[in-house]
Amino acid sequence: MGSRQQWLTRLKNELSNSPLVSNVAFGFILMGLEKLVELEFECPCNPAWNGLFSSAFFIIPAVMAFALMMIIQGCRCDAWCRRTVSLSSFVPAVVWLILVFLDGQYFACAMTDWHGRFVIVDKAAPQKWCEPIQEESVTPRELMLRSQRLFVESQVIGIVLLIFICLGLVVYVIRESCKQELETEDANVAEMTLFSSS
Repeated sequence: MGSRQQWLTRLKNELSNSPLVSNVAFGFILMGLEKLVELEFECPCNPAWNGLFSSAFFIIPAVMAFALMMIIQGCRCDAWCRRTVSLSSFVPAVVWLILVFLDGQYFACAMTDWHGRFVIVDKAAPQKWCEPIQEESVTPRELMLRSQRLFVESQVIGIVLLIFICLGLVVYVIRESCKQELETEDANVAEMTLFSSS
């Protein structure tokens, strides 16, 4: 029992002290959650509800991920650290948005403006869309093409967000590396000054 308690304490310390570790762990959890949600997602295929319903899948988990990360990382340090913790707490929320946009069906559902039923496309990769149930001024084939275009637009948005996250990570790693280099140089200068004065 004691070793399990020590392991949990060490895990909590690692997650709260290292934004990178906590964000990576949270990212994997979010990937699993998105796959579970994807299985249960059913677009109402009603123009009055599509946007609101899909927005809940974008907003609620992102806000929850941000709040949980703020709780995990806490704020026990100076202003610079609080700013870094706050910024790194947004990472899981953005990761959630990336996953949802890359999936495509949530955005396509939100942008669907015709009545229908949510079905799997027969001749495509596992993809669902709102198949029209009543005669529209546009043919079902044109609506399917529009739906597939919405999937692509969603995935492009997800890729752009992913690029921004990657660039942010590169900047963070470079900045931390330079900061450690400067601290090492300062320590070496201080050590040399100490030896030369004695």
